[in-house]
Amino acid sequence: MQIIIGCYRKLTLVPRLLDSIDEHVKHLQLDLVFVDDSADDATQRMLRRFGEVLDVGGKGYGAAMRAACDVGAREPFSVWIEEDFTFTAPVDFEALADVLYETPRLAQIVLQRQPWFPNEVKAGGLVPALVERGHQFHPIGHGLLEHTAFFSGNPSVWRREVFEAGWPDARWSEDVKGRELVAAGYSFALTEDVLVHHDGERSGKGY
Repeated sequence: MQIIIGCYRKLTLVPRLLDSIDEHVKHLQLDLVFVDDSADDATQRMLRRFGEVLDVGGKGYGAAMRAACDVGAREPFSVWIEEDFTFTAPVDFEALADVLYETPRLAQIVLQRQPWFPNEVKAGGLVPALVERGHQFHPIGHGLLEHTAFFSGNPSVWRREVFEAGWPDARWSEDVKGRELVAAGYSFALTEDVLVHHDGERSGKGY
């Protein structure tokens, strides 16, 4: 399984993520690809010890996501994760890819994170906060909830076609990508359980 890792802050967070992959991700073989926007030679030399490195050259989030889409188009299914997440529970990406294969309408399966924004903390979770805003989530088995509330750059498995469609060159590009996919007839899935933890702050440019 190909795991594409977005890196922006040199080596401050990547080692922790890699440790959590070793601890929690079930796999026979993982191919790691680092999409690195740090523009730091020392960082890239270190990352090459673990996998392939694509140098985005400090061009920002949009450029990094376009590079990630090029990589993801290589395989039927690939994982996308950014360096400021860690896995906190067992994850079987092959099983999630099987669900995408069996359910062509799903563009991606996102691993639910802990409540992060104030409205999520107040509501008691990501899903309750979105339900309060009028979104609907439907259980589809496999511990997954189907929805059209959002497309996410949080840790997730994407089908090749979603990568092949590229990344929007627009402000709030993640939201634009989601609207494009819904317009194309796709929906999304989210794990019922919290499987990852996020503790980074958005930084950089080109979102």
